[in-house]
Amino acid sequence: MELILLRHPPPDVPAGVCYGRSDIGPDPARFEATVADMNKRIERAFARAGTVAYAVRRMVSSPLKRCALAAERLADRHGLPLAYDERLAEMHFGAWEMQPWHTIAREDIDAWAAEPTHYASPGGESARDVARRVHAWRTQVDGDVLVVVTHLGPIRLLAAQCLGLPLLACQQWPLAFGGVCQLRCHDHHAELICWGG
Repeated sequence: MELILLRHPPPDVPAGVCYGRSDIGPDPARFEATVADMNKRIERAFARAGTVAYAVRRMVSSPLKRCALAAERLADRHGLPLAYDERLAEMHFGAWEMQPWHTIAREDIDAWAAEPTHYASPGGESARDVARRVHAWRTQVDGDVLVVVTHLGPIRLLAAQCLGLPLLACQQWPLAFGGVCQLRCHDHHAELICWGG
C-alpha cells in the first residue's frame, strides 16, 4: 500500500494558541495557494508510486474543517472517492484547547515535556491515546494507494508506526502546512519515500 499523508493548510487561529481537536477552519488568505501546492504534491507522489498509482485510489480525511475543506477540493480534482474518519483527527488538548500557550500553567507544560507519551492535559489525550486510534485506523484500511489529509500529530505517529520506530521518534521532524509524507507499506515493513515535498 502507498500511503500519501498530507498535512492540512494553515488554520485560521492566532499564533501562540494551543489547538488540536478544535474544529478550526483554514486561513482563507492562504487556503487556495496551499491547496494548489498540495495538488502538486499529490501528482508528484503518484509519479513516485509508479505503476501502483494506476491502481484503486481513494482519499480519507480528518473531519476537522482545516482538513476536510482541502480534502474535498483535492478529491474532486483527482476524481477520488472521499471518506472521513474521526481517528485521523488531531490530539485533543482538553482544557488547553484554544488557550494561549503562555496562560497554561508552567508545571503542566513541564509535566507534559517530562512524559510526552503518557501525559494528557485535563480532559485531553496523550500521545499514546492518539497512537492507538491511528493504529486502529491503519490496520483497517486497504487498497493500493490511499491519500490522507490529516494533522501533524497523526502523520508523525503513523510514520513512526509504519517504519517500526519508537512512538515519538518522529516528533521533531518538521513538516510544513500542506507538506507530504509518503510511505510504501509492505507486509512487515515500510519505506519512507518522501518527507516534506
